[in-house]
Amino acid sequence: MTEIMTIKQMPADLKRYWAEEAKRHDRSMNKEVLRLLEEERARREAAKAQAKDMDSIMASARRLQSFAVVDQRPVEEILYDEQGMPK
Repeated sequence: MTEIMTIKQMPADLKRYWAEEAKRHDRSMNKEVLRLLEEERARREAAKAQAKDMDSIMASARRLQSFAVVDQRPVEEILYDEQGMPK
């Protein structure tokens, strides 16, 4: 079921802008604003997903930091031989 929404007190310049955008895309103003709202929702959901991924990465990093250090050599010595070549 679709709902009706009225935007009250929209500034004239903003209304003009969206009317021009709608005309440029050969849409009604209503469809243009709906497209804008859908885009914004998708952008916000993507940002939430990225934040959730970053939380997972940070949790993994904290877990890795809790592991015991078995090899006391610096990383450079572990990864490269005496000539500086990768092992």
